[in-house]
Amino acid sequence: MRDVLDDDLAELYSVRGGDEARLDKLRERLFAEEPQPRSRRWIGIAAAVVAVVLIAGLVVFLRPERVTPDVAEMPTAPATSLTEAAALLERTQPRGKYRHIRYETWETQPAITKNGTTAVQTEFLTEVWLPTAEGQPVTTQHRATGRTRAVTGVPETPGFVAGKVYTGPRLWGTVCPTTPCYETSLLNPLSQEPRETLGSASSALLSPFTTNGKKAALYRQLAAINGVRYDSGTVFADGSKVSFTLDPATGEVTGYEERQVVAGGTLPTGTPLLSASVTYEWTDQRPS
Repeated sequence: MRDVLDDDLAELYSVRGGDEARLDKLRERLFAEEPQPRSRRWIGIAAAVVAVVLIAGLVVFLRPERVTPDVAEMPTAPATSLTEAAALLERTQPRGKYRHIRYETWETQPAITKNGTTAVQTEFLTEVWLPTAEGQPVTTQHRATGRTRAVTGVPETPGFVAGKVYTGPRLWGTVCPTTPCYETSLLNPLSQEPRETLGSASSALLSPFTTNGKKAALYRQLAAINGVRYDSGTVFADGSKVSFTLDPATGEVTGYEERQVVAGGTLPTGTPLLSASVTYEWTDQRPS
């Protein structure tokens, strides 16, 4: 008995009418060829997907961890205020075993000559190697460099020789033999009088033992006092004989100056009484 499939096969394959035996063989061949199970193809596809995921995950896992650059190497906008300088200080991180701080100081000293008392400026050098690790000895050196220079507006003093015993003015009050050590002048309250404020903060601002966090807090205190100003790295106040210079890129104190503000005597108004330039570097070595 013929069915629809028989009719379709008859159209595809030319057979003679009544040739039922040949048609039956064609039917057997058709049903004998089983199609490939669909599940096998899906298994292959799933395996390929898993392989891709594993490879991608492996690539992510083996990718080197991104290293954050040191903040000292990151570009930053220059500080335009004491509060911004404080923020820069707080970002500074150690980059060596020792913080080497160098103070080049010029002090105006009286000089006695045959023509009377005049003045001359003498240079001193102070260096500090401050360990970053606790329980390590602090190395501090003070000395006169032997260099002198004339004071503007005061007759020169030829032949003046600085005393060999005197090693320069005290820029801060704390003596630290080992780390950790903190500047004790921070315990003294700041003067709220603008003419005296910067002078009362000078020891703490210059001391190598004032941590960056403490110095940043001091910056913010100074910024809150009326009359204290910041202009392109210079910190000053009306009527004050003291001023500071900050590095706008790091917030570090790089300069200090104390001037004659009252006329009289041998020194003209505005004469620097004491000036210091401060430089910093990280190092893994110090003098033995």
